Amino acid sequence: MALYKLSEYNPNYKDEIFDGNDIKRIDVYADDNRVGFVVNILVDESDGRFRYFIIDTGFWIFGKRVLLPVGLARLDYEKKHLFVPKLTKEQVKNLPEWSEDLAIDNDYEEQVRGVYRPLVLSVMPGMLGTPAVYNYTLEPCFYELSDPNFRTYEENLRNGRNLNRAKI
Repeated sequence: MALYKLSEYNPNYKDEIFDGNDIKRIDVYADDNRVGFVVNILVDESDGRFRYFIIDTGFWIFGKRVLLPVGLARLDYEKKHLFVPKLTKEQVKNLPEWSEDLAIDNDYEEQVRGVYRPLVLSVMPGMLGTPAVYNYTLEPCFYELSDPNFRTYEENLRNGRNLNRAKI
């Protein structure tokens, strides 16, 4: 499961996917607290689906970049904000740091999902542990896009993806 930054997966994503707008630099909020801003989105090479927002935590947790599964966030188009309900500063502190030179593998992703699972256990109380071979469809709460506009952006990407991309 190779993941690519959106800007490398499709260098024309702003025009082709987001109608000239840029998802980067959108502020991220947890309840009433500004958490940081979106740096990029990671896209799954195998199916072109959005998997994670790369979040720079700014002054909330100075200088840390983390991954946020796309299914946990809600976009507010009017305010141009990304909301992550019930996310705490402690959870963000516990997330593994993301960096440009990081090789993202199943163990790293499991560390990320493990920090976020308490956010979704109240919604999905019967959720069990993760199997040895992970598939993104096993936990749709992390990766399914509920926002119809964002789902359309993802479909636009999948239909016109650019194959000149650099692997993360």
